[in-house]
Amino acid sequence: MYFEKIPSDTLKINDDFIKDIVNSKNIEDIKLSADKIKKDTNVENITYAMLSGSVLESKIPNIFTTYSEEWQNLYHKNNFIKDDPTVKAAFHRALPTGWNEIKCETSREKRIMSAFREYELGEAGLILPLRGLRGEFGILTITGPSKNLVDNRSQYARLFSQVGTCLHEWFAQQAGLRTVTEIPKLSLRETQCLALYAEGYMGQKVAEKLKISEAAVRLYLTSARHKLLSQTTCGAVATAIRLGFI
Repeated sequence: MYFEKIPSDTLKINDDFIKDIVNSKNIEDIKLSADKIKKDTNVENITYAMLSGSVLESKIPNIFTTYSEEWQNLYHKNNFIKDDPTVKAAFHRALPTGWNEIKCETSREKRIMSAFREYELGEAGLILPLRGLRGEFGILTITGPSKNLVDNRSQYARLFSQVGTCLHEWFAQQAGLRTVTEIPKLSLRETQCLALYAEGYMGQKVAEKLKISEAAVRLYLTSARHKLLSQTTCGAVATAIRLGFI
C-alpha cells in the first residue's frame, strides 16, 4: 500500500489551530479556528456537515460554514442540500473530489453549481468525505482560487483531512454519539511505527529506523491495530491518516 510523501516545505496548519477545534466549546469557537486556518492556507471558505441520519433528525447543530449569511439563507430557502451535486459526490466517493470532477446530471444540479460561482464562494472546491469511528458520515468542503486547490490538490487534501477529522469528531461528541474518552490515543512509538509503514517501510526497516527490536515493532503495531479497531496494519494506517494521527 502506497501513500504519497508530502515534502516538508509544503502547506502547514499551526498545530494550535487544530487543538483549538478539539477544545472548542461552541460553534463560535469553531468559527474563530476556521478563520485562522483560512488565513494560514489561502482558503476562502470552509464548510463541514454531519450527514448521518440520527444527527440530521436531532435538534443539535449539524453544520458549520464560513459562507456568507446571504448564501446560507439562499441555500436553505431553496433546500439545495437535496440536489447539491457536491453532497452527492461525497456519498458516492471515498476519496477527495474536486468540483471540476463533478458531472451535473440535472438542470437543478447545474443551477446549484452556477449559484456557487455566482455568489463568488471560490473559483474551485475540494470535497472530503469523512467517516467517524462508528461509521458516522460527514463532508468537509473547502473553496478557494483554482491555482491553489487544483494545482496543489494532494497537499490540500492531506492538510484538510486532519481538519475534517477534528470537526467530524467534535460534532459527533456534540451529538452524544461518543465521549472524548472513546477517541483512541496512540503512543509516540505506535504513531512512529504506523507512519513508517505508511511511507513503505516494513518490519526490519522500521526497527532500524527507530533503533528498536522487530519484536517491539510488532508489539507497537499490534496495540495500534487494537486501539484503531483494525485487523490489519494497512487498515490501521488508513484509520490513523483519516484521524490525523500521521
